[in-house]
Amino acid sequence: MSLFNGISKSIESFIKAIPFTFKHFGFYLFIPLLLFILIFASSIVLGDSAYHYISQHFFNQLQNNSDSGWFYHLLSYLVRGILFILFKLLIFFIFFFLSGYIILIMLSPLLSYISEKTEKITTNKTYPFTISIWMQQIGRSLVLSIRNMSIQLLLTLLVFILSFFPIIGWILSPFAAIFIFFINAYFFGFSFLDYSFERKGLSISQSIAITRQNKGLALGLGTLFYLAYMVPFLGNFLAPFMAIFLVVAATFAAENIVINE
Repeated sequence: MSLFNGISKSIESFIKAIPFTFKHFGFYLFIPLLLFILIFASSIVLGDSAYHYISQHFFNQLQNNSDSGWFYHLLSYLVRGILFILFKLLIFFIFFFLSGYIILIMLSPLLSYISEKTEKITTNKTYPFTISIWMQQIGRSLVLSIRNMSIQLLLTLLVFILSFFPIIGWILSPFAAIFIFFINAYFFGFSFLDYSFERKGLSISQSIAITRQNKGLALGLGTLFYLAYMVPFLGNFLAPFMAIFLVVAATFAAENIVINE
């Protein structure tokens, strides 16, 4: 499938998936809402706990080596302020850059079920269900998510480092954000397609190969997810909902892919 045909097919499948999802999986849309609340609350609690622990430990050590005079109090306020800002920035970085895959990992049992159910509704094809098979599907999704996330982070870090070099950085800088966007979109789209490829009996390496042959499809699906994910202040709220629509769209699209192409 050509790049542009794949992108067109991803949009067509997504439009088709919207009414289908509301009709057959409307109830499950409450789960992403609970997931968002859980991730958001956990990030705040963990961030605040880490901040208070480290700052308290630091100032206990400082106070033991200080006369607790005005200098100590001034330094205390300054360092507490700096630590507070740094921890908030760190939590923001983790929440913004990693929560996309955290969402996909935590939703993987639901997405696996919805993808299989979608194929059953549209083709009447059934697959044997056992707990061991289901856990195997979830494990594969986890492995792929960690693999894709690692590649994304490494490529993003590489582009970031290269941007500091003269000449290379000047050439790379205008295209860096676009490159990172499409790399992220491709791997997100790959994650949605793999639920169908796994059911068709493809190994991870075969799934990687066929996704490369249909990169436009992966890119289109992932772009829709990533655009929702990047909406200011609402991205982490919208992304879990979008994941359900997109796994349905990916299931539709995967049915039109010739496995032996």
